[in-house]
Amino acid sequence: MAFDPFIPLAWWLSLAVVAAGAIAAYAYAGRRRLPPRRWWTIVALMSVAVSVPLVLLLNPTWIERLPPPAGKPRLTVLVDRSASMKVADVAGGPTRFQAASKVADSVAATLKDRFDVNITTFADVSTAAAASGLANVSPDGMATNIAAAIEDSLQDRPEGQAILLLSDGADNSEEGPRRLASAADKARAMAVPIFTRTIGAAGNVSDLEVAIDSPQELAFVSQHVPVTVRIKQRGGRASQTKLSLRVDDKEIESRTVRLTPDGDATATFQITQDRTGLYRYRFQAEPFAGEDTPLNNQATLLLRVIDEPLRVLLLEGKPYWDTKFLIRTLAADPSIELVSMVRLAEGRVLERKISRLKPSAAPVPPATGKAMQTAADPKADLAKHAMADEWRIHPDARSVLADPANLAKYQIVVLGRDSDLFLTDDTVGQLKKWLVDGDGSLVCFRGPPAAQMSRRLGELMPLKWSATREQRFRVKLTDRGSALKWLPTGDSGEAASLSGLPSLVSVNQVDQTMPLAEVFAQGLGSGGSEGRPVIAYQPVGNGRVVVIEGAGMWRWAFLPPEFQGRDNVYGTLWRSLMRWLVSQVSLLPTQQFALRSDKVSYSTGEPIGLTVLTRAEQGSKAPEVELLTEGQKQPRLVSAVASAQTIGQYSVPLGRLPEGEYRARIVGAPPQESAAATAFDVRGNLTERLDVAARPDVMRFLAERTGGAADAGDPAELARRLDQHLAATRPERSIRLTAWDRWWVLAGVMAVWAAAWGVRRASGLV
Repeated sequence: MAFDPFIPLAWWLSLAVVAAGAIAAYAYAGRRRLPPRRWWTIVALMSVAVSVPLVLLLNPTWIERLPPPAGKPRLTVLVDRSASMKVADVAGGPTRFQAASKVADSVAATLKDRFDVNITTFADVSTAAAASGLANVSPDGMATNIAAAIEDSLQDRPEGQAILLLSDGADNSEEGPRRLASAADKARAMAVPIFTRTIGAAGNVSDLEVAIDSPQELAFVSQHVPVTVRIKQRGGRASQTKLSLRVDDKEIESRTVRLTPDGDATATFQITQDRTGLYRYRFQAEPFAGEDTPLNNQATLLLRVIDEPLRVLLLEGKPYWDTKFLIRTLAADPSIELVSMVRLAEGRVLERKISRLKPSAAPVPPATGKAMQTAADPKADLAKHAMADEWRIHPDARSVLADPANLAKYQIVVLGRDSDLFLTDDTVGQLKKWLVDGDGSLVCFRGPPAAQMSRRLGELMPLKWSATREQRFRVKLTDRGSALKWLPTGDSGEAASLSGLPSLVSVNQVDQTMPLAEVFAQGLGSGGSEGRPVIAYQPVGNGRVVVIEGAGMWRWAFLPPEFQGRDNVYGTLWRSLMRWLVSQVSLLPTQQFALRSDKVSYSTGEPIGLTVLTRAEQGSKAPEVELLTEGQKQPRLVSAVASAQTIGQYSVPLGRLPEGEYRARIVGAPPQESAAATAFDVRGNLTERLDVAARPDVMRFLAERTGGAADAGDPAELARRLDQHLAATRPERSIRLTAWDRWWVLAGVMAVWAAAWGVRRASGLV
């Protein structure tokens, strides 16, 4: 305990009071002729009686030093044990985890006398460990969640904590950089610096990845469906691989695919089914020696086979080459029943109906998977599915869209240019009701469907136009359009497949893209055509509206000899668009239920949700879905949750599921209703095993944001930095006690006052 000497004002006041008292006492004693000893006693007592209270009023204090906190300051060493730490790219040949364990062991041995060193391993979760036990830890974590490891170490923090992070920095948690920044801010607010050591380099991976552009396909009975399989090689160790096609774990076809180092190879299979249902195909590449993981050597395809055609209505104001080739493309698809209406002259509208004839009664073969090694002949498909072609002339075609019952027969309506004849106020109202309350899709082919867009028709469009001079442009898919996998992938990729095709032409300028619209393709050209939306989509109620800009697309289906390698782009684009519009939204006329999944393959850390579509007349009771996986005896029942925006649409939250193959089906749906079932796979997080490049930028960010240091790990240097941190964050603490908090001070003041009063009274001064 020490007295605070910093009260000079109190001392000066006390001296002034004593001096004033001495002068006053001297004058008084001289007047009364008192002896010097007597008046000096009076002066002393009066000065003390006055100065002591005055000093105490200035609140002098005593300072009591507090001892430092008990125990040693804590140092938490976080060691990454995720699968990417298995990579052996550290100087000298050890794996990343072995190098990190060596650093952790060195720090613990050197600093254990001065610090409480706690070692924790982490991947997706944190686990306490000991330096001596790191040799028995296997780096097999399926994810790297650095933020969670930091937050766990900050709980129940003793004073003086610091963190040493030993990792490659390849964080792949769901929250990503946002949660990392939040964890770093929390550590900085708690005065916990993070010292980092990046272990690893760019990382070399040896791997084969099998992928399918369209993992969910819709086909007609006995229709040949081309499936393009892509094999991507990382590392370049294999020159070829065996690619097999399996159904129900039975191989039905295989072929040898030649590979290039760090390149892509493709193989196309033709599959077909003779009966309706949901079929799961698996394409699997044979792993090679030294491959890091075989988990992505396979891809799953879901083929939904139906026996009811998609009904498409095409309306055109004048005969165009674009219309002719579009009709030819759609008519070649046996799963589409097409009705086209083209105005030839005033009062003359040509209606053409192309439909599939029902096959004659014949024994149905068993439902087994089929594949063809060579490309199927489209003419053979057409011959197998005999088509009926009916023609007739209408004097007035307005009733086609004005009649709700007739409009309800179609799932897709395609409007060409100059379709004003079909788009009166009444028909536009019926078309809007068909979209909002039903589940149809509207496709505007070659830009705005009418020369003069009415307000009601413009409300349905994802784009707004104005007339301008003629512009030519080529087409490039956006990132969102590429993700839809509408086109076959060649050596040059999807974007090059469109940009290398003949240009389109338009006399309309896009002035505005509506807020809810998504752009799937943009224009490549000069002036205003650069970046203009070419394929745009917008939801309207339960339905969808798609606008395709530009005339001249027929030339994509009639290419010169030098472009014959891309002659399948036109047909594939339109078939993919038709299936995307129907498979994600619409119920076929005979379907009462539909169960859909957004993807065919999910990761273990990804929440899974399904969608149920029902007819509005089915009632308000929410359906139930049964979920079954391999080896499970009893299915898991999950209740669907009704959508607040869409009548007849429900969501089925399944949460995160373990690895396996799953099948789901609506409870109570007829067995023959293939639309009421779906299937999907759940696999481990392959990002951890394939994206193994070290991220020193992430580690540096954490160190700088929290006041630590990057590239730490040397025990002596780490100890010096920790001492500096402790000196800055642990100043000497004390308690300040004022004089008035002491009882004996008050008693002493009272005693001085009483003594002064007694002397004055004895001297006759009172």
